[in-house]
Amino acid sequence: ARDDNKKRTQAWHRILAALTLTAFTQANNEATDNSAPYHALCETVNLARGTSIVREELKPVKSAYNELIELNTSADDIAKSAGVPKEHVNKHWTTNWDRWQTAANKLKSTSTTPDKVKNNALANLKEPAKSLVTAAIRQAATTATNIMEKIESEKQAATKYTAATAQEQIGKLVFCAGSTGQTYDNNKVFKTPSNTRQTDCTDKEVTVAATLVCVCAKDNTAALTTPCFRGQLNTQDWHSGNTATRATLWNELIGHCPEQPSAKLPAQHIDGLASAFRAMVKVKSGAGYLGTLHSGTNCDGTQGAAICSKYTGYSTAAQSRQGKIPWLNGLERIAADLADQETAIAATNTMVDQISRLRDEAYTIAEAYKLVSIQQAPTAGSPMLLEIDKQECATQKNRKTTC
Repeated sequence: ARDDNKKRTQAWHRILAALTLTAFTQANNEATDNSAPYHALCETVNLARGTSIVREELKPVKSAYNELIELNTSADDIAKSAGVPKEHVNKHWTTNWDRWQTAANKLKSTSTTPDKVKNNALANLKEPAKSLVTAAIRQAATTATNIMEKIESEKQAATKYTAATAQEQIGKLVFCAGSTGQTYDNNKVFKTPSNTRQTDCTDKEVTVAATLVCVCAKDNTAALTTPCFRGQLNTQDWHSGNTATRATLWNELIGHCPEQPSAKLPAQHIDGLASAFRAMVKVKSGAGYLGTLHSGTNCDGTQGAAICSKYTGYSTAAQSRQGKIPWLNGLERIAADLADQETAIAATNTMVDQISRLRDEAYTIAEAYKLVSIQQAPTAGSPMLLEIDKQECATQKNRKTTC
């Protein structure tokens, strides 16, 4: 069910992103041949520059969990548990021993014992109050520990990227795998460039930067007047077969990109952008083309043929597309990873809230035992203890344990 919901959500995100991109393009460069891919390529470049922001952040969990474990430790001396029989030392025990021992060490001195624990003074309670409160708090701590194990299982997916590392990966798709900045280097953005446009714009344009140059650079002969935006300069052109494309040409092209001060990196935006690129690739005669085809299928940049990027062997069959446009495959991979990360973060944050509630309920129970007489204190089956049982049951439902 979770996968189905994820697929439906991604489908809607792609539709919305495509509609947004279309509206933006039509409003700005409706008269130019390659304005749609140009603006999509500009958006991708923008993801690699400026300040990036990820959609979701993990909530801190250690504070609430540690406070609960400290309360549990104060009620049930952990030192007594150090000599448990070997048959009781299971995975659960060894995984959590360090956390429990840290709590025990903290409570050895009154100077390091938290005031919240001191104020409850559970060790001073008389029986049967002490046994009842100890059992209730232990159950809350056990439930929280089970939740912590689930949080650990989500950790790898939830921490796949930071804003900086995601932006760094996108930067490599824009400028090349070995790139550490935002400098255009013709020998890096193209795969073994020949300086001949038709050759370099066929399967050698392995980065976003190279693709943008192939789709938008004016040719020195028989060129389109405005391939990507109005006012392109004749002085910044591609003299095919004579000189390589230069940083000055690149600077003119990206100079007209509407740069944003910060780039948000939600999975839905990147996934929608990648889907928009896929939709723009035309399939003709056993190849895919991003850009404009006139009367030819060679991306030589001229008015008479085509100004585009060509991908040999790219067809309508999905399997034929893998690896044909490396930077687009990379963009799709990052979008998928970020979608998994957002899902893992949301699940983790929900579990963090559960631990916070368990901590609050445990301290409420401890406070109740301290303030009221033993006759008035909660007993087995009381509402407060039943709430702890309910929390434990919720964590066990996927383990097929009868509650």
